[in-house]
Amino acid sequence: MFENREQALERLDELRKQLEDPAANLEEIEGEMQQIEQYLAELAEVVAEVAQEEPAAEENRAEEKPAEENQPEEELPEKEPEEEERSSQAAQRAELRKRVAAGITGLQVRNFKDMEEKHMSFEPNTKEYRNAWLKNLQGKELTAEERAAVTAGYTIPQETANLIKGKLELYPLLNAVDVMHIPGTVIVPVEGTVNAAAVVAMGTAATDAQDTIGQCALGIYKIIKTVEITADVEALAVAASEQWLVERLARTVCRAVTGYIAAGTGTNQPTGLTTITATNQTYTMAGITYADVMAIIAKLPTQYDPNAAFVMSRATFFGNVLAIRDTTNNPIVVADVQSPAKFNILGYPVILEDGVGTDIIFGDLKEGYVWNFGKDVAIDRDESVGFRTGSVVFRGMCLGDGKPTGVGLVRYTKALS
Repeated sequence: MFENREQALERLDELRKQLEDPAANLEEIEGEMQQIEQYLAELAEVVAEVAQEEPAAEENRAEEKPAEENQPEEELPEKEPEEEERSSQAAQRAELRKRVAAGITGLQVRNFKDMEEKHMSFEPNTKEYRNAWLKNLQGKELTAEERAAVTAGYTIPQETANLIKGKLELYPLLNAVDVMHIPGTVIVPVEGTVNAAAVVAMGTAATDAQDTIGQCALGIYKIIKTVEITADVEALAVAASEQWLVERLARTVCRAVTGYIAAGTGTNQPTGLTTITATNQTYTMAGITYADVMAIIAKLPTQYDPNAAFVMSRATFFGNVLAIRDTTNNPIVVADVQSPAKFNILGYPVILEDGVGTDIIFGDLKEGYVWNFGKDVAIDRDESVGFRTGSVVFRGMCLGDGKPTGVGLVRYTKALS
């Protein structure tokens, strides 16, 4: 197969690099790698055999060879196919022994073993584990090592988990609130009454301030997205299947989480921003004015102003707010110079989220709302539900809960008339 061991190892390195190509034919590459590994294993065995043989045995065979050549040739019986195959394998092994003895293939086998052990690592953060995890999710056949690695502990590969978390960036509201990743239920301390610092005369003891701290208790709700497809997903390459799963499942779950942050009722589901007690100020949807916007801004305590932002639906923003002008006839909405698709109102960023309906939320979202992922988004596969049709169900699921903290935000509603 190869002139020497170095050529075999060079080809093996080339195939390993090809595995990183998403468009590569994994089955063909793995098949060739197995052939090379088998060749190297046989070479190692022959090397060990040759090293143990006595030099005298070679001399004896050399002396006997002329005698054998003088023997009259005898007609040999025709061999059976199985015997011919064995003879062929024996001839190949003899040729390999001859090349080893001549020093052509090389005698060092320790380096290959060390390199192979280093390459085939199935730790959770390695490329090998990620490939095995995705192949298992697709229903593809696994090697014994891959099966053992996947069943030892169901952990999403770090690279896949990063892709899932990257989808959070598509949802500005989810990015704007305080997001935690703490398993189980959580009690979050919330700032209550905070007294200002006071001047104390020299030599005079300070008086303890009667500050208070509240709490926001978060439970666990299951947020699930399932999709049933045909078994054709098994034909996808590993990289393609990962992209498909993240796009179809993880993004949908993140979209659902954003919806609950905006308008969750708090009854058997997370509590959203639209449950915040509305102020007395209301506005007429078709006639919101500059004075209404100023009243919203004035209602927020100054301590939450530095990180304040508006949250409203696209219909409210583009249909009623975008055209508002101040008392000097200048527009109050300005496009972000660095990102024209983003806007601000009098310098405050605008987050567009249709889930809030006709409400306008204003304030510091990091202080005013907290969300906890009790369990990050996980992806599972089930074939049992589609036994008759040959389909497969994939499920994206996370555990989480969110609530307004009661501080840092004000909510305005549309007037009833």
